[in-house]
Amino acid sequence: MSNAQLWAALQQSAMVGSDRLAVPPALASGVDPSASGSQQAVQAALQPRADVAGDSPAQQLLRASAVAAVFERAGWQPGAQVRLTAPLAVPAAAPAESRTAPADARLHTLMGDVLKDGPFELQASMLRTLDQAGQRLPHDLLVPALEQGRQSVELRQWLAPVLGERGRWLGALNPQWSYASGVEETADPELVWQEGSVEQRVALLRSERATDAAKARTRLEGSLKELGAKERLPLVQALAVGLGMDDEPLLEKLLSDRSKEIRENAAQMLSCLPDSAHSQRVMGWMQSMLQQDDKGQWIVEPPEEGLKEWERDGITLKPDAYHRGGKKAWLLEQMVQLTPVSFWTRALGLTPLEVMEWSRRSDWKSSLRQGWVRALQYQLDVEWIDAAQTMGRDMRHDALLPALMARLSREERESRWIAQFERDRHKLIDAIEGMSQSLGGAELLSPALSARLTEALHVAVGGKQITGNWHSYRADQALLSCARMLDVTALERFAELWRKPSVLDAQPEPEPEPQTEPAAAVTATAAATAAAVAAPASIPLTPQQQARLERSRVRPWDEERMRGHLERIVDLRLGLHQAFVALRGPA
Repeated sequence: MSNAQLWAALQQSAMVGSDRLAVPPALASGVDPSASGSQQAVQAALQPRADVAGDSPAQQLLRASAVAAVFERAGWQPGAQVRLTAPLAVPAAAPAESRTAPADARLHTLMGDVLKDGPFELQASMLRTLDQAGQRLPHDLLVPALEQGRQSVELRQWLAPVLGERGRWLGALNPQWSYASGVEETADPELVWQEGSVEQRVALLRSERATDAAKARTRLEGSLKELGAKERLPLVQALAVGLGMDDEPLLEKLLSDRSKEIRENAAQMLSCLPDSAHSQRVMGWMQSMLQQDDKGQWIVEPPEEGLKEWERDGITLKPDAYHRGGKKAWLLEQMVQLTPVSFWTRALGLTPLEVMEWSRRSDWKSSLRQGWVRALQYQLDVEWIDAAQTMGRDMRHDALLPALMARLSREERESRWIAQFERDRHKLIDAIEGMSQSLGGAELLSPALSARLTEALHVAVGGKQITGNWHSYRADQALLSCARMLDVTALERFAELWRKPSVLDAQPEPEPEPQTEPAAAVTATAAATAAAVAAPASIPLTPQQQARLERSRVRPWDEERMRGHLERIVDLRLGLHQAFVALRGPA
């Protein structure tokens, strides 16, 4: 048997067990001096070892499999599995770096720890701070950083600026890291647009849209015919930055694009422009479905069939297979989705909250509300925040509220959060969840709100009487969110929740009552009590009972694992803060 066949047979034995599939005799019969060096190493690994306690056949088999795996990896040749038309070319050297990397060894260690184990919010915050300092990642952290970016699309916006030229060079060499490839950071915008990665071009387009929307639109329009659908979609979506009526002609043209995703995005962006011809058409169709009953109450009645002309404006006439309602509900939901939300307050003469109450009495409540959720995901009208909070919870709704809150100023958002947790201390966990969902990946609470929230936590869970349910999974996640999003100035006070003895821990032991019974009776009673207490201890707990015991705690950090998570995040954040302060130097 060849080496490859022997390794394959060894793997099969390891997977099913040597008692079911014997190891090949060529490997199990001892070390053969005439065999190749790799075979001798595997044969030796299969022999019992006196220095390993309880060295079983299963351990010997796994040990030999590990040795074979090392030889297999060492002997792997790039391109051996495919037929190459030409020898692999040696890649050009990486360009010189335009940024420096931090020289602090402790900061290197901290950044490596964060890249390895997260959490995501700390990774994003760390990368953003590194970028703000004008620095890049050290070369020895590029591989774990690129791997994190491969696994998390959301992290890439913070990762890309600090990869440096070596990181972009590596991205071009590994298809799994291609998202990071592109031209040099200092490249001219025209070169970025012509030769940069999709991510670089999207970033350029969004930046130009914020400063010169017309220039960016012209740049995109001139390149649309040359781009594939996968490239065009994120570039078209960048038009949402600085969207205005000047974009209407291009978006109207995209309603006839060959890509369904681009047609849908163009229709949604046009719905953000109430004065556009598209919005006027949709609002006219929507108005025809509204009528007043004998009592003057507005009712909505969708048609049995849609019009052929609706399809160009983004309304699919045939329901998707996953749609649970009928055809009328399908048509209504799409129509509501593409109707500017301002239409409803104007047509019905109601506030957004009153519109939501009106829908509650409608036969088409579900279609109306699902359509509004989808519409608001694009239109992001902050006047509908309170109305959106009254809707039923689902995945789309949970993503909508943070997006709406992000349109508010920091002061407006935080005033809402303060009012929420001060209005009802029993719902502090709900308030923390709302804050966590509404913050961007690298965003933190203000120092003022962080201080107020920390004191609210001390009152709710650090005192003698605990307010709310703090022995649940939601409570664990809320505390971890606080560790990630509190301003660094509040972290020391936050950590006092578990680092300082609480009132509950400091309760004195009750004084023993004076004995009034005869000594013999007291002794007998004590012996019986001790026996009764000791008896259950001899009975082992089932895994379910042990799990319940571990959860029977008052506060999240009463569990050692949870306390360890909190300590790690707080220590990492404080350490990174101190290192970055030293990196920036005196102000």
